Amino acid sequence: MKKLIIVLISICFVIAPLSASLVPFNDYYFDKDDIFSSPALLLEAEKTVVHFGFDIEAMSAIDYLSYLANPSSSLAEASDYLYDTLMNGDESFWNENYSIFSLMFDFDSSKPIFTQPLSEANIAQIKAYLKDSYAHRFDESQKASAVIKAINNTNIFKSSSAPELNGALDLTLKMHGGVIEGNGFGWRVKSNIGLSGSGNMLSSSSSILGLDVRGDVGYAFHFLNEKITIGTSLEAGLYANNIINNPALLDARFSGALAIQNPFRLGMGVSLNAGVMYRHSDNLAFTMDFTNLVSFRKYAIMELTDFVNFNGLDMDENVYYEPLDIIVRARWDYGKYHVVAEMGDIVRQLIWMNERDNMTFDFFAVPKAYFIYDINEELSINTGLEYSGILFGVEYLGLQGEISFSFEDLSIGIKAGYRF
Repeated sequence: MKKLIIVLISICFVIAPLSASLVPFNDYYFDKDDIFSSPALLLEAEKTVVHFGFDIEAMSAIDYLSYLANPSSSLAEASDYLYDTLMNGDESFWNENYSIFSLMFDFDSSKPIFTQPLSEANIAQIKAYLKDSYAHRFDESQKASAVIKAINNTNIFKSSSAPELNGALDLTLKMHGGVIEGNGFGWRVKSNIGLSGSGNMLSSSSSILGLDVRGDVGYAFHFLNEKITIGTSLEAGLYANNIINNPALLDARFSGALAIQNPFRLGMGVSLNAGVMYRHSDNLAFTMDFTNLVSFRKYAIMELTDFVNFNGLDMDENVYYEPLDIIVRARWDYGKYHVVAEMGDIVRQLIWMNERDNMTFDFFAVPKAYFIYDINEELSINTGLEYSGILFGVEYLGLQGEISFSFEDLSIGIKAGYRF
């Protein structure tokens, strides 16, 4: 196994310099709390066989839930902003965008039609029409349609003063199965299918529709003495995803248009995690994990037209990497009580800030805390604080359930799973 890890790491370091550039990505399905992400724990884990397990996760920002329930009504604030921007636009603004605006407001035959260049008198007449139309003629649906067209065809909603519609989203089905041997060795095969997104739905941010199949293998062993344990885990996977522009998701709900407009990406990759654990006593242990110590993916591009007339795959010249993170945890177990205190997401955020100028450091993403109480051998409850949010869960004979709420993006989530 060690030789295999060395070979794969060597291949990654050979491939990386040959690429046009290294591009960071966010793996929405990476689980920092998974045992293969903290592989030193494999040596203390009891022998476990999961013939088949699945998890269903659903999370959404309240803003986006409101939009899904009533698209026209939830865009009212954006419609007001659009109206104010148009009414305050000067002569150059209207001449630059008139061809777009004439399509945005093509709702009835009374709309004034002019040829360019527009004069001040023309613009005054158009504004008078819009003022009357917004007050008496346009309904919520027509105003919402104008907003979506403005998002897709202008820069109006890219202004820092523009309203936002939080697009935090996670709809995922996870399936997995594997064996933890109880002697430090473990393996697993898993698959993820889902749609994940974040950011402002009224801007150029995007969501990802993804499907993957992954295999994990890990091993842990004592080093120097029985108090120190070192573990490593390797993941190899096949990936397929499609980047969906968030405005296209808005339009899909509003008008039924197809949200998938970009090519599919088909790829493969490897990821390596490593960790060390210091067992201070029977009740207290400390772990330090290096997640995504090596994590690279390479993609080929499949155009949408290839589904009808396949014309070969084009290689994406970039190599994508998941930024490294270092996670330090204190683990305390005392009978039925289990507490985990964690510090992480420091290195990862610093890497992203170096790559993206608009990224800011989130101090509330660093500390995390979890508490588990075993009511009996079959039933346990847990709660936690992480990423400016709270969670509460229950586990009973392999059946798991969890609800969560995030204060940062005002999102709510539910999770259910079962393994046997």
